[in-house]
Formats: sequence, C-alpha cells, structure tokens
Amino acid sequence: MRRILVPIDGSKVAVRAARHAVELARRAGGVRIVLLNVQHALERWYKHGLMNEEALKHLRLQAEAESAEARAVLDESGVPYDFRVVFGHPAEVITRLAKELECDGIVMGTRGLGEVENVFLGSTAYKVIQLAETPITLIK
Repeated sequence: MRRILVPIDGSKVAVRAARHAVELARRAGGVRIVLLNVQHALERWYKHGLMNEEALKHLRLQAEAESAEARAVLDESGVPYDFRVVFGHPAEVITRLAKELECDGIVMGTRGLGEVENVFLGSTAYKVIQLAETPITLIK
C-alpha cells in the first residue's frame, strides 16, 4: 500500500495539508496516510528526560491536542491512516520516518515565509526540503 506522510503541528495550514492529502489519497486510491506529530525531546526540561512518565504523558497529551482537528478530518474522510507521535527534531524525524516507511510523498504546511526568512528562522519546511529524498508538497 502506498503512503503519504503528513506532519501535523496544530496550525491551520497543517490541517489544510491533511485535507489536501485526503484528496490525493482519494484520487489515487489504495493510499494510507501517516499523520505525524513530532514533539521536541525536552530531556533537559524534565528530570530523567523522556524516561519520566509525567514528561511522556504531558508530551503525548500535547500531541493529541495539536493533532485533534487533523485527525477529525481524516476520521470523517474514511481514508485509512495511522497516527504517530515521535520525539526529536521535527525536520530530521519527518525525513527519517518518510524514508523508513517508504512513503511516496510528504504533504506538509508552511507558513509561507520567503527563502531568506526561512534561512534565518530555520523553518521546518525549509529543512525538510533540504533533507528529504521523498517528493514534498507544501501547502500554504
């Protein structure tokens, strides 16, 4: 089965990306969406880092809240999907998971910043473009 990876960060543009991925999946048929929420690994912020159950619970709740609207879109669509929460640096996790899962593409939102601003701000979308070996569709 073919896969489309859709990173979700809780923004409206990420929800638009999920809607776009649903349309792509419907047109192509036989596509499963992998909805991904990346939580920064805040080892220094919690005693015992991610080994701390309280930290894991907090970050998982955060991921569920950030992905709720996109998951509702997918639930309503009937398109099959998996929801994953992964800890780490977003661009690195997105590109690694796309490769590991042999995704056919990444559909993700961007805040629409110009190239110069992306360089200075370190935009996740800009970094994914640089790192990914998978085709990427950016949604404004």
